Amino acid sequence: MRQINIGGELRNLVVEHKQNKKMYLRVKEDGTLYVTCPRYVSEREILSFILEKQDWIIKVSKKEKKKNRYLLDGTDRKQACWLGKVYPVEFICSKQKFMSVEEDIIIFYLPEVNDDNIQEIFYHTGNLQLKLMVEERRKDWDNHICLFNHRRLPNITLRYMTSRWGSYSPMTHHISLSSRLIHFPVVCLDYVLLHEYAHILEGNHSKRFYDIIRMYMPEYKEYSDLLK
Repeated sequence: MRQINIGGELRNLVVEHKQNKKMYLRVKEDGTLYVTCPRYVSEREILSFILEKQDWIIKVSKKEKKKNRYLLDGTDRKQACWLGKVYPVEFICSKQKFMSVEEDIIIFYLPEVNDDNIQEIFYHTGNLQLKLMVEERRKDWDNHICLFNHRRLPNITLRYMTSRWGSYSPMTHHISLSSRLIHFPVVCLDYVLLHEYAHILEGNHSKRFYDIIRMYMPEYKEYSDLLK
């Protein structure tokens, strides 16, 4: 894979030529730079474009590193973060796949130790835990936001999302929450859930939207910052 030096650090670089009219740059969680650009753009123009955004890349990477201290799922064979607490991990050979969160360790029972198996059982177990927590925590917002304002109760599902922590669709009246919330302290789940319920009353991030958030969770910025 190609690499480029950004602020004294070598980064992996992936360039994809498409029928774009402009160049776009993304920084992935592992620090890899993804550039999509028009087919006619030269190598020199691409490098110049990246170097012009060097300060932005470093700033975004610092945020990712801060966030990634939580995003441990056991695939490094050392640690996993569960509801804001980092645990050492242990692997035991087993015909069945399951995971046990003990007081001071997370144990993976797997037929074969590989990244796919680890992530599959980690997020499967996480979704089971999150579903129980969501069912309990949604009651306040069902009452205070939906029923009080004569709105239908939304459907809520969990799915693995990397670009957002939650979303609300007014067309289907459906809230989606990211499975990755299992990594973070439970207050982050509370915040994301309230955030999406607030969208039932206010579609965009207007002053009224944040007034609703503040009314129920005055300290929301503290929890929001943990997810940035």
